[in-house]
Amino acid sequence: MLRDLRFIVARLALVTLFAIITMLQIFSFPGQFAHMRKLNSIDLILEIILTVLVAVWMLFGQIALFSLWKILSFTKVGMFFTQVSLRWLRNLLRACQAAVVIPVLLFLVIAPQADDPGALVMLTAVGLFLFTLSLLLSILIEQIESKILETLG
Repeated sequence: MLRDLRFIVARLALVTLFAIITMLQIFSFPGQFAHMRKLNSIDLILEIILTVLVAVWMLFGQIALFSLWKILSFTKVGMFFTQVSLRWLRNLLRACQAAVVIPVLLFLVIAPQADDPGALVMLTAVGLFLFTLSLLLSILIEQIESKILETLG
């Protein structure tokens, strides 16, 4: 019973996060950048660049959440240590690795015009978090691969 409840709560959390990321991707960030342009604090080209970069970044988050959903499904039925589950772990890793690039690009776009270091510090922290997560996922995948090979051999 408690085990099922944990899976239900985990799925609710993933769905909620997916909805929040989608809302940010479609409404919040584009609206914020458009508002900044109306205030003449950024140019049109910068608004477009920021909107595209953040939208792609949110897309990587959506891919990661969907991969986590699939991994959770395999875990629930006791198939975590399988090739199929490993494929979704690799998708999660690729999404995290790709997402690491976006804070770096945003940093390069924002830094020349930044008058407050807050956004730059946040981008550095998020980029470092994603980089660390990518490293830990790659280590986890190696361990799972070795366990799968051990059980097959």
